[in-house]
Amino acid sequence: MIQVRNMSKYFDEFEALRDVTLDVHRSEVLCLIGPSGSGKSTLLRCLNFLEAYDGGEVLLEGELIGWKSAGASPRKALSGEALRRQRQHIGMVFQQFNLWPHLTALENVAEALIHVKGLGKKQAHEKARAALAKVNLSDKEKNYPANLSGGQQQRVAIARAIAMEPSVMLFDEPTSALDPELVGEVLSVMKEMANEGMTMVVVTHEMGFAAHVADRVAFLDSGRLVTCVPPAEIFGQVPEDPRVRAFLQTYRERNVV
Repeated sequence: MIQVRNMSKYFDEFEALRDVTLDVHRSEVLCLIGPSGSGKSTLLRCLNFLEAYDGGEVLLEGELIGWKSAGASPRKALSGEALRRQRQHIGMVFQQFNLWPHLTALENVAEALIHVKGLGKKQAHEKARAALAKVNLSDKEKNYPANLSGGQQQRVAIARAIAMEPSVMLFDEPTSALDPELVGEVLSVMKEMANEGMTMVVVTHEMGFAAHVADRVAFLDSGRLVTCVPPAEIFGQVPEDPRVRAFLQTYRERNVV
């Protein structure tokens, strides 16, 4: 589904990603873990060209993302319209919910269907209701964001993304802004999506989710992909790499795993 080949990313002189090569298979859940500042969110944002990667390439179902040609030098970014077309196939959920405060839950989900996909209001609202049902929020469609809990707002954000019927979903620490008691309801929705076969790439500090839901877990450190293996090889035994061992030990001491 996604091919990342020798990706690099710089912020001025700082090398945020270094020669990352990675595949994400159809219907796979891939979790990205690692210490803060290791490049996880940058990698995720490069997958849909919210950050323009400097070297290498990202392909979605064989199509180069963001750039006009893999071989051109210097490379030229796609036009805004072409990039928007590509992004329609890539849903993304952020740490913050980014909902329109003046729109109801239903209207927040329907907005992109109307203005990006060009659906009529009636059809967009039908699809929006179906998406809200998937995240167990059918009874909240008339609520404004201020009248929803943080977990409910994040579930509306997920509904907004899945209503667009993307090929892949990207999650950037979707529970990090939530109170601990609200984390479970969001993770539960994500587990349901995984069970339904949605291709997902998830940046997370929720080690339990990574251990029990992911098909593979990728560990990043200092912009480098250290390992990408089934979760049992990280959580079910002592990892070979000393950096991975040290990282997990920190979490075990905090009773996260």
